[in-house]
Amino acid sequence: MLKIIYSPAALEDLQYIRDYILDLWGGKTAIKALNNILSSIRKLGEFPALGIDLGKMIDVPTDYRYLYIEKNYVFYRLENNTVKIIRIISERQDYIGQLFEIDSEFDKGN
Repeated sequence: MLKIIYSPAALEDLQYIRDYILDLWGGKTAIKALNNILSSIRKLGEFPALGIDLGKMIDVPTDYRYLYIEKNYVFYRLENNTVKIIRIISERQDYIGQLFEIDSEFDKGN
C-alpha cells in the first residue's frame, strides 16, 4: 500500500470545499462530501492507477493523473512509493489553469 501525502494547496482546497458546502448546504452535507472525497483518495494507496492519465484530457504528455469525485477533480502524481495529491479543484473552476498556475489575464494579452 502506497503512502498518500497532500500538498499544501490540496489541503487548502479541501478547506475551501468544506467551507463552501457548509455555507450552502450545512454540516451534514459537508461531512458526507468530504468523507466521500477522502475515501476515494484513500483507495489510491491500494490502486494508484485508478485515476485517468491527465494527458488524455489535455493532449499533452504529463505525469499527472486525476479522479473525478463529488464534482471535483483530484489531481495527483505517483512519486516513488507515494501518491502525492496536488490539487482538488471544482469542475466549475478553470481547473487546468489553476493546476498549472496559468494566469488567464496573461493569456488575454493584458
